Amino acid sequence: MFVHELVATQAEAAPDALAIVGDKPLTYGELNARANQLAHRLGSLGVRSEVPVALFLERSSELAVAVLAVLKAGGTYVPLDPSYPLSRIALLLEDCAAPVVLTHSSLAKKLPPGNWQTMVLDGEPADSAEADSVAPKNAINPEDTAYVVFTSGSTGRPKGVQITHANLLNLVQWHQREFQIAATDRGTLQSSPGFDAAVWELWPYLTAGASVYVVDESIRPAPEPLRDWIVEKGITITFLPTAVAECMVNLSWPAQTALRVLLTGADTLRRFPRPDLPFALVNNYGPTECTVVATSGEIPAHGESEGSPSIGRPIDNVDIHIVDEHLTPVANGSAGELLIGGAGVGRGYLNLPELTAEKFI
Repeated sequence: MFVHELVATQAEAAPDALAIVGDKPLTYGELNARANQLAHRLGSLGVRSEVPVALFLERSSELAVAVLAVLKAGGTYVPLDPSYPLSRIALLLEDCAAPVVLTHSSLAKKLPPGNWQTMVLDGEPADSAEADSVAPKNAINPEDTAYVVFTSGSTGRPKGVQITHANLLNLVQWHQREFQIAATDRGTLQSSPGFDAAVWELWPYLTAGASVYVVDESIRPAPEPLRDWIVEKGITITFLPTAVAECMVNLSWPAQTALRVLLTGADTLRRFPRPDLPFALVNNYGPTECTVVATSGEIPAHGESEGSPSIGRPIDNVDIHIVDEHLTPVANGSAGELLIGGAGVGRGYLNLPELTAEKFI
């Protein structure tokens, strides 16, 4: 099954269970029905396999509806952060050549002019026809692109990374097994929509019947208010970028907090957890090209004399090699370059065949 089908299964089993808790809380039944309706509208605009749909949306319930709808329509979703500079947004829209952009009325005026159709999700009433509440039938292949996330561009022009349905499903299945995700779990959506961690914050939970709580913008960078919110909401597992996570593990936590796992990544972790923390700290590493996470491992409560925290071991169905410039494995304990293979490696860069051939060997 594909991830959008797994969400539909959860909606059928427990339609009244909370799926998204944020600006507009949505049950699984509401999420699935709204996504089905939007998927039909996208299909009428020509969205099908390998057709990109840009999402110019903030972290919200509407973002969850939009990503699910694009996959149900058979298309490829391309999340863009509305906080990006206008020049970057224009560049990414030009690169992905999306014929449709989904947005909110509060953001539509920020879009640059372009050759695409803009659909304002809160400006057009959803079709209430019963037929449109049923998912459209589409022929989708596991190797079709599920989403495209652009790299930061810190080393040059941003590159669109194509991740397939099979890539995404491998991440989801590993995550659910590794962290024993159940319908009783409460995850968070903290990351920028344009950062690939947001992919990781949605699908492992929505496909398991768990709830995803959207972190309010005002507390995202504030460790103490964020800690208090996590405790108050009964969050059981969360992802926080490295800089924020390092601050969080230095705070005092109530012994009875529901939080059991704090996931982190995106930068070099330099701090070990204290022995009295009531949850596990798990460090993760992975480039966008390898479906968010390539390695993962719990960080034990050691002193600084133990060296730097590890990036863990390969996740399920992923291979890791340390090689020299000739791609020959180096001796144990020697420095080298990380070579990642297996089920997490994406299809390549969007519209960049020469670079794809160079990097995806």
